[in-house]
Amino acid sequence: MAGPRVFTIDEANEIVPTLEQAFDEIDEHREKLRLAKIKLNALEMIWGTGLHASDCPDHGEARALVTELEELEKTVGGMVQTLGESGAVVKDVHLGLVDLYHVHEGQLVFLCWKRGEDEFIAWHHVDTGYSDRQSL
Repeated sequence: MAGPRVFTIDEANEIVPTLEQAFDEIDEHREKLRLAKIKLNALEMIWGTGLHASDCPDHGEARALVTELEELEKTVGGMVQTLGESGAVVKDVHLGLVDLYHVHEGQLVFLCWKRGEDEFIAWHHVDTGYSDRQSL
């Protein structure tokens, strides 16, 4: 079984536009999720448990919202999985934190990228995180 993909700095920087685009799309889906949750919560506040009764006037809308939430969550999860399959380790979807395996001074480390950075500018050990970033 092969190990994780190990990136050079140049290879890592080549995928930054892909990461930015992916997080833009994830953000769009997350916003749709947020709005659907607000709508569903409002219906639940209005109807309580009666919302689940088939004769509730908003039952169909609630079911549609639940289906939409499930599909959006599945879509976001699939996008994160696709990034993972390319070798990216998504650490935080909200902040847009991604790590890529890299060899630095003979050690396997993570190159660390945060959304908005034009390129990978930092690294940290694989057993630490963003707060322990060190400049390349």
